[in-house]
Amino acid sequence: MTVPADRSMIKVCDTKVDNLAYKAVWHNDNPVDARKPFEVRAPQGGCATDSSLFGSVKVFKLCQGQIGTDKRVKWGACRAAVWPGGR
Repeated sequence: MTVPADRSMIKVCDTKVDNLAYKAVWHNDNPVDARKPFEVRAPQGGCATDSSLFGSVKVFKLCQGQIGTDKRVKWGACRAAVWPGGR
């Protein structure tokens, strides 16, 4: 997962095609943006990016899940929050 120094976007990647899924759950720094929290899920074997017109990436968590035989993801616990611009 990457966030550039200007915090303009977030990118999450899944480099393998297997039974694991990855997503980022994130918030921007605009207190009036009602669409929180945002989620961006990496496709199997690729990357996905997300951004907001209303602010910069303030905090994010990386989450991992298991893809079942029905192709649904059972999400597990997320890792600790990361604050790329400081609290």
